[in-house]
Amino acid sequence: MAKIAHAFIVSIALTFPPLALALPASQGDIPADGYTISPGALDDALIAFATRNRLQLIYSPALVARRRTAGLRGEPPVRESLARLLDGTGLTAVAVKANVYLLQPAPRPRPQRVPIAVPAPAAASRGPTTTELDTVHVTGSRIGRAAFESSLPLTLITNEQIRASGHQTLFDVLRLMPGMSGHHPRNVATENGASQVPSAAAASASLYSLGPRATLFLVDGRRMANYGLVSTDYGALTDLNGIPLSMVDHIEIAHGGASAIYGADAMAGVVNIILKKDYRGAEVGASYGVSQRGDAEQQRQYASFGEQTPGGGSVFVSVDRFTRNPLIGSQRAWATMDQRRNGGADGRYKAGYGLGYAYWIFEATKNCEDRDEQTNPRFDIDCRLDLPRYVSLQPGIDSSALYTYFRQPFGENKEFYADLRATRVKLDVQTAPFNAALALPAEHPDGIVGTRLNYWFTDVGPIRSRTVTTTRDFTVGVKGEHDRWDWDLSLAQRRNKVDNRIRGLISLPVVEAEVKTQTLHFNKSETNTPDVLQRISPATTLGGEMVLDTLSGSLEGPLLELPGGEASLAVGFEARREVLTNRPDDAFLKGDVALAQEFDLRRASRNTSAVYAEVNVPLHENLWVDAAWRVDRSSGYGNQVSPMFGLRWQPLKSLILRASASEGYRAPTLAELRRPLSFGQTRDYVAAKDVALPCAVPVWTEPDQTGEEYCWVDVTSKVNTQLRPETSTSRNFGAVWSPSESFTLSLDRYRIHRSHEILPVEPIEYPKLFQQSFVGDEYGYLVGAQRYLSNYGSTRVSGWELSADYRHPTRNWGEFGFRLTGHYMDRLMRRVHPQAPELDYAGFGAPDTTVLGSVRWSYRDWITTLNVHYMGSVEVARDRPGSSCATFLDAPLRCRTPSATLLDLDLAYGGFDKWLIGLNISNLNDRRPVNYDYNSGGYSLVDDDPVGRYYLLSAMYRF
Repeated sequence: MAKIAHAFIVSIALTFPPLALALPASQGDIPADGYTISPGALDDALIAFATRNRLQLIYSPALVARRRTAGLRGEPPVRESLARLLDGTGLTAVAVKANVYLLQPAPRPRPQRVPIAVPAPAAASRGPTTTELDTVHVTGSRIGRAAFESSLPLTLITNEQIRASGHQTLFDVLRLMPGMSGHHPRNVATENGASQVPSAAAASASLYSLGPRATLFLVDGRRMANYGLVSTDYGALTDLNGIPLSMVDHIEIAHGGASAIYGADAMAGVVNIILKKDYRGAEVGASYGVSQRGDAEQQRQYASFGEQTPGGGSVFVSVDRFTRNPLIGSQRAWATMDQRRNGGADGRYKAGYGLGYAYWIFEATKNCEDRDEQTNPRFDIDCRLDLPRYVSLQPGIDSSALYTYFRQPFGENKEFYADLRATRVKLDVQTAPFNAALALPAEHPDGIVGTRLNYWFTDVGPIRSRTVTTTRDFTVGVKGEHDRWDWDLSLAQRRNKVDNRIRGLISLPVVEAEVKTQTLHFNKSETNTPDVLQRISPATTLGGEMVLDTLSGSLEGPLLELPGGEASLAVGFEARREVLTNRPDDAFLKGDVALAQEFDLRRASRNTSAVYAEVNVPLHENLWVDAAWRVDRSSGYGNQVSPMFGLRWQPLKSLILRASASEGYRAPTLAELRRPLSFGQTRDYVAAKDVALPCAVPVWTEPDQTGEEYCWVDVTSKVNTQLRPETSTSRNFGAVWSPSESFTLSLDRYRIHRSHEILPVEPIEYPKLFQQSFVGDEYGYLVGAQRYLSNYGSTRVSGWELSADYRHPTRNWGEFGFRLTGHYMDRLMRRVHPQAPELDYAGFGAPDTTVLGSVRWSYRDWITTLNVHYMGSVEVARDRPGSSCATFLDAPLRCRTPSATLLDLDLAYGGFDKWLIGLNISNLNDRRPVNYDYNSGGYSLVDDDPVGRYYLLSAMYRF
């Protein structure tokens, strides 16, 4: 239990410039009576050392847990003393500013030429005299800095914070961060609920509600390959399931303005996932979790090993195995479209024949899934389908992963390095049985002339998707140092392969054939034979793969000396080749799958390249300027320059003001060079007065309505080969106040404007805006409308981000730490066309206010953490912002969900030799989700916790 330095101090240092974090002391001061630190726990020794020298030491408790030191005696200088305490622990100290040191795994030893015939100093026999002071690279800058100062807001999620959260997937860690939005596998698979056919099943997250295309994900500073099976709604996204948390050292998030540094498509920001590397020793761990209700079980086993190689290199190997049982809607009472207990209507899907919502049951009701006794004397039983009872609240996961990292110095100040990461993830997602409205021929025994049958294939069963995602990532590179300049040259390949096998879909040609021969029955009193069910619902497959090859190089070092300090420069280049392959089976290619979107067999590739430069200029000892420029070139889209400028000013010792402005650029992805979501050829109608062409097939409304003339049109989709890149501007303004070494507060304001946004053109919904989308026949009469992706959209988002950290050490009761991060989105203005109204979607479908807080108490061998997650209320069940809250089945809709607060408790005990035991209780208050949107089935996929109170027991042993 650190009393002077602990995990949340790391967050302060990386999130904000550390102001006055250390008490004044001379770098070479020695206590009058020297040091007397006994051998024992390294954590206790560091606390005593920092207290004695009035220093600030920054480290995570997990980093020093179960490490021991040989102690310290005598009167050596501070740096030598610190090196002696760390000798043999595999750790080193990095000076981040005067009297402030960051502890981290020991870096590579840089080979030095030893002059011939020069004897080693006598003091060498006592051990090392200094600890190597290396630069620290922070996401948001390519320049290695000796201080954690940046004009961009930066957030660090430490390994200790990840452990204390109790989350077992990277998706869960990121989706609950303030300012982040989660993209749940079920939403991704069904195009946000628009399709019954689960085409993909990835889990991802993004910043500021701008979607996954605006957030750049990196692993160790390098791009990840996009998900191999892509959806139209998301365009391209990064699957987070393939990175086990046991392999993650920490996560760095740069908010906005990072386009010119890491990629022009990072319009909203960058998430950099740093994996473990330099490590000595071995570690094994396991965890087991189960809900209070005895379901949603999960297990994890992992092991890692690290060792130094001859010549000063190192090797690290880690394996991970994780399984989690699925959770289905029927296991939670609140997952239902029957909202009567919340004052709404019964929205369950009615079965039977009829018009509108008035259906009656056909003959017997055998095998009816849900039965309600009705007061209407005409009908005895009402048969309904409750869709949310079948769907996956939490997908089942079966994951295996291997990761290894190797580095070896050679020559003079040079080093070879390589890493390999291989994962295989099986994700099981379930949706409701296939359902549709059928018009049966009059000669069929179950048909009734003039009616349609609302029918679901319960005898076929729910639609089940098993997605197997295989990731193969490797990197090889050489880096070194020459005359204070660091250089790096690397070659990397990222490969994401997806195979999706789907059961429960319906083959349209087979159903038509079986209906014609009258071998397929729709009367539940009769049973369809297994052979018939097999024929109408064969297994179908979708496959896809994304391969990303990258050659990159960088050079970074001092530029010149200025009165305010040393200016630094970083330059680099990237050359990338992307290859996307889609492999749907014949059933999808032929359009045989009922209500499935159109899929194409395709292979596409693209070459892109970029060069960048970044400078950090100290104009004055209290004034710094950051500037970066990036030139991107994409095949078919030419060159684009993306600049970034930042300013940091320290008017007071305890106050820093910062601001940044940047521009972004994103060429259409390979995934977007396709048709938007469509279900084959469908028919719809449009008001004749809203289109320029006369109707080929006119139709009028009912007499009791407006009496206007409408035109029937065939709605199809096409590929738009004329897509243009999206562009963006980003502005950030903030202040960091640190009046003492114990307290830091920051407040940041962001504004992002994305233009030429790629969106589906909707001619039926906005006929006056998209006249060019309507198609005439050879005589000039309106017969069709085409949907396609185009650059008509724009989004403006703005908001506030708050972060505060406070630590309070006590003499007898350990140390208390308080951490608070919050996000408030005050505006999310979206426009589908320059002439369309701009609508504010802030708080629409997702909370506009989120807060994440923690209270941490370290006492002796115990660490106790209480986490609080608050989500504001959400607007739901409206067609669009500003529309009225309508009724459903004559019941008034409730269009605002209540706010929610979730509590998590984590207990960790390290009193056993080499052991760390933990107990995490998630959703301590056992809050039940509440959502009044009928289509959501009672909860929000990305915000709510569907499991309830959950217990996770973990143990780790370090050799």
